[in-house]
Amino acid sequence: MKCSYCEALLVCKACNRPFRPRGPETLVAAYQPDMQVFCPECQELLVCKTCGFAYGEEEKDEES
Repeated sequence: MKCSYCEALLVCKACNRPFRPRGPETLVAAYQPDMQVFCPECQELLVCKTCGFAYGEEEKDEES
């Protein structure tokens, strides 16, 4: 599977294994920016090893 941000092969930064979703729900979640996706191999938040894009990392709100 390719990274939805940089289009490189999606490899988990935590365990260095290619991301292979184990079900259709995980595959769909990877394309939803507000859904957290965890690596099925190491159970860490999925972060692209190539570009550092975190799948579902919460954006920090700016305080006024």
